Amino acid sequence: MMFDENEILNYITEKYSFRKQPVGKEWTFQEHLNFVQEELEEMLVDLFTRYGIEHNNFNLDDYFEPEWPVWLLWKRFQRKEYKPLTVGMIIESAKAGKWLYQ
Repeated sequence: MMFDENEILNYITEKYSFRKQPVGKEWTFQEHLNFVQEELEEMLVDLFTRYGIEHNNFNLDDYFEPEWPVWLLWKRFQRKEYKPLTVGMIIESAKAGKWLYQ
């Protein structure tokens, strides 16, 4: 199923953006769409479902710190660098019908 890039951008802007400007493809979920972990998971499931993105190979821990006690986070993730998660990645994956990034 093909999706119009602008429809995806408009949907994310209307449903998830708290800014007074339209969402851009280069926006990162970490910087521009800053949600707590539970809300972020709900948003991503909504986007994956709405746009038919098969996401078995998607791992949220590659992009965001897990919600664990602070001392465990510090010990386990003190040197881990998280990948940026962009709106453009959602758009390209929607076009392909599967999560394209590792």
